[in-house]
Amino acid sequence: MFQGTIPGPMRAIVREAATSWPRGEVYVPCCGNFTIERSLAGMGFALHSSDVSIYTTAIGRWLTGQPVGIQLREESTDQLDWLADSLDDGVGTVAAMMLGTRWLASVGREGLWHERVVRSYRDQWKAKHAETVARLSVSDVALASYQAEDVRSWLQKVPRDAPVCSFPPFYGGGYEKLYEPLNEHFTWDAPEYEPLSDADVVDVLGAITDRPYWLTASNHDVPELHQYLRGVIKATPRAAPFYVYASKAPTRIVSPRQPIEPVTAPRLRRSEELLGPLSLALLKPGQFNALRSRYLNPRIAPGSANLAVAVKDGTGRVLGVFAMAPSSYTPDEAYLLSDFAVAPTDYPRLSKLIVLAATSSEARLMCQRAFSKRIRSVSTTAFSNNPVSMKYRGLLRLTKRGPSNEDGWEYQLQYQGPMGEHTLAEAMEKWAKRWGARDTDTKTGR
Repeated sequence: MFQGTIPGPMRAIVREAATSWPRGEVYVPCCGNFTIERSLAGMGFALHSSDVSIYTTAIGRWLTGQPVGIQLREESTDQLDWLADSLDDGVGTVAAMMLGTRWLASVGREGLWHERVVRSYRDQWKAKHAETVARLSVSDVALASYQAEDVRSWLQKVPRDAPVCSFPPFYGGGYEKLYEPLNEHFTWDAPEYEPLSDADVVDVLGAITDRPYWLTASNHDVPELHQYLRGVIKATPRAAPFYVYASKAPTRIVSPRQPIEPVTAPRLRRSEELLGPLSLALLKPGQFNALRSRYLNPRIAPGSANLAVAVKDGTGRVLGVFAMAPSSYTPDEAYLLSDFAVAPTDYPRLSKLIVLAATSSEARLMCQRAFSKRIRSVSTTAFSNNPVSMKYRGLLRLTKRGPSNEDGWEYQLQYQGPMGEHTLAEAMEKWAKRWGARDTDTKTGR
């Protein structure tokens, strides 16, 4: 219900650290999605919160019994007049803000996907809004006060002996970008403030830490606070680490753990001949994790797959694996999250056979069943130190090349192509003719 990016384990760390604080008032600047307040609920603290965003202020004012003070902009009434009855200057407006973060970015944008999103929320609005209001009405978060004010001026009013707990923003313009769709369509008495510069961040940290009891966190390692480092949290393999600093708290390390299940099927090995026909077999999540950990490049951060499939030869040996998820941008497209071949083998280009199997008509049928929609194409992202990926070259079309956003790679390459234009038998035939030559002298065949 409350949106945000703070990992769950951090709530436990906040609650644990707060057990040593004196019962009384606690101040939470930059309260965002009220993660801290929810973590401290029921511990006997009087919570005072502050922020500057439209989303947070709507919730904060409602939690303290203030009028929310948010109205639909006049220029947006033609498109969004059907929201008017939901804006009651109270919990109804808060529910509209929460739901709006999911779909308002699509209003006025061209494209079938954006049109479907807006139409879906309009058609289901009454039910979704009523459900959100009902969930808000049973919230156990209680605030003693809320103020829409810049963190720099608000901290000057906080008693110096009172605990302060905050996860301040460390990316410039983060609030502005995140809530831009809400501000575009709604008007409110927004406070005046300047985005935090690097120097401002240092000042804010100093104002937080210059007191007996405090806790803060960042996804940046802050050298000046190393002596106060109390926890490092990496909730998932692809998540950025969070660093928790506090005046006093137990030390904690949270790292991702993936379930592993054994895969009893044999794998193609060196000196063994690959024999047709090809077949596909569904993998359990733990089995996919086991094979991915064994064969995928460890520098590639794994994602969560909706569909994981093993590619087998005619003798039942595993040749490789591919994993799919629905595309986030194209309704009739599958996203190839991962594909890799077993190793070592006598076939240096075995990985191309896995890509061919992943784009076969049999693979498309499995995707359509798993995703409950028609699939016509596939896309994927490759990280490489070369301007092209030899694995996908000749099989998929390079649609975009840019600098990598992952450490250790120079290029980030986007590939796309049709799905279902060949069968597994045709994939095997094509691969055998073009890339299926054995290399029995290669020590590291793939």
